[in-house]
Amino acid sequence: MRIAIASSSAVVLFAFAGPTAHAATASVYAHVETRYEPNVIGPNTSSCNTNNDTRECNRLLDQPLLVTDQNGVSTASQLRREVFAPTNTGGVPNFLLTGNAHALALPGSLHASVTVAVSGTGGAFVPGISGYGYAAVEDRIRIRSSTLADGTAVTLSTVFNITGIGEGTLYVNVAGRRNGIETVLFGDTESSNSALRSIAGMGGSFIAYIGETLGVDYSLRASTGVSTAAWRADEVANGRMSQSTYGNSAYLYFASADPAVDVYIDGVGGYDYVLPPAIPEPHTALLMLLGLTVVGAGARRRRHDSPGSGGAAVFVKRKASGSRPIEEPWLKTLMQVSGH
Repeated sequence: MRIAIASSSAVVLFAFAGPTAHAATASVYAHVETRYEPNVIGPNTSSCNTNNDTRECNRLLDQPLLVTDQNGVSTASQLRREVFAPTNTGGVPNFLLTGNAHALALPGSLHASVTVAVSGTGGAFVPGISGYGYAAVEDRIRIRSSTLADGTAVTLSTVFNITGIGEGTLYVNVAGRRNGIETVLFGDTESSNSALRSIAGMGGSFIAYIGETLGVDYSLRASTGVSTAAWRADEVANGRMSQSTYGNSAYLYFASADPAVDVYIDGVGGYDYVLPPAIPEPHTALLMLLGLTVVGAGARRRRHDSPGSGGAAVFVKRKASGSRPIEEPWLKTLMQVSGH
């Protein structure tokens, strides 16, 4: 948890590329590559300009994201490569490398998953296979109230809930102008570098003012990798697999520190950040990630009570047009994560 209260003397600059006046924007990457660097490759350390037999990286950058867009912004990548030793004249590869990566961004909600696997008889050393799924949203939020005058200072709480397991990083920044300077009001990063550990959720508080507009930038990255080094006899039969799956969602919302204060936090894309969404059950999250329609229990509506009183933003999630079908190994991985 990190608490940040901005003062008038703060001079920290926030590199926030503001979206258009009418929509938030989302960027998604899905990358699989036959090299073993599970904690290195990412949007800023690798290129998505070319795909070949050793890599596939698909991305969508700065796509408009409206709450009325029930598909969100998503992409996927799949890779399959056979590796033969120079002395291998038969038809059976020494190694078979496979990988699947997926990323999905919805208003207030991020999803990222990656699975990589190696099988084969061994004998030909290759670096291995790595991949990541990355989803990010940039939005602007308006702070308003029906009872408080513009300029009134209020304390807002930032809450970022996440479920899933594996290597990855969760990030959020909130920025506003203080005396003409873009200033970080709240910023935090949580990471996991273990396939058996989860990224921790995050939260904290900051001062905002009724009537102002703030920039919000949040992202989720799931990453993993498998090496072919020291290939053992038992792995000839079973292979090696690694996964990082945060497909059960990471939800971002804000709340007034005083539940009696009537404060609304609206994204320019229409999303109400002040109401925490209902966290789906694992099987429901699985259906959402596979692109099947999931209808919430009630209509999205304004609430004048506290976020803890049961109000929830409702999502309807469907498969984005043009998305690639998810192959059977990917489906099996999601079913393992969701307990099926």
